Amino acid sequence: MSVTDDTQETSVVSHDPAPLPSPEPDTSADAGLVEAVSGGLTWIPFAIYLGTWLALAGVSGYLLSAATPEVPPRWLPAYPALVLAGLALAVIGPVLSLSVWLHARRRREPGQRRGLLASALTRGALAAFFGATIWVVTLYILEVVSSGGAW
Repeated sequence: MSVTDDTQETSVVSHDPAPLPSPEPDTSADAGLVEAVSGGLTWIPFAIYLGTWLALAGVSGYLLSAATPEVPPRWLPAYPALVLAGLALAVIGPVLSLSVWLHARRRREPGQRRGLLASALTRGALAAFFGATIWVVTLYILEVVSSGGAW
């Protein structure tokens, strides 16, 4: 035998939505990273900076292509100048990031400056990392090729 309940529940539907709480700014580290990626800064100075690294890699490949096993690339006359150029580009990266940040900060209202420094530093670091990596790999490949191809 089974017992059934014939009572029906009725629900009251309200057409007045409850006010949602106002969102407070997220101050977590993840929010700072999201703001750094989409911080509203231009990529143009950083693309030019990365292009300068790529140009240095190309010039290094051209100037050091005359290396032989007897005279490796690091002993060619152009090598010290190329290393100094790489060092100068490494120093220019943070200066570029700070100058882009200062320029963007000056043009914005105080309430819209959040994440600008993180954005500028992140973009500068990415351009410097990939540019320097490509340049160092170019120097390594030239060294390997000039020594007879022994990896």
